[in-house]
Amino acid sequence: MADSPRRYVRPSTPITPTPIPQLPSEDHPVWARLVQGQVAHEFSYAAAGMLIFNLNLQWQRDPAKLPMLVKQVRAFFLKYHHLLGGDVLKLFSQP
Repeated sequence: MADSPRRYVRPSTPITPTPIPQLPSEDHPVWARLVQGQVAHEFSYAAAGMLIFNLNLQWQRDPAKLPMLVKQVRAFFLKYHHLLGGDVLKLFSQP
């Protein structure tokens, strides 16, 4: 009986996950500045930019909605933190 062909087995290498920064609370001023359009940022995830644009329009129509809009943008960042980690680092490291 002939030897069966061997399959290449890749050596095991440890995977180092990229650290995901912790999101600031809703009372952090950057959230409000994002919604109000005071922060210019090119998001790595296009949907984030579209959401911020939409929330900015809502805020312009009714500034009293700011707390609700901040909750929405933070919830979006929580849900997609694995895609927006780099953006969080840039946005919240600014003075």
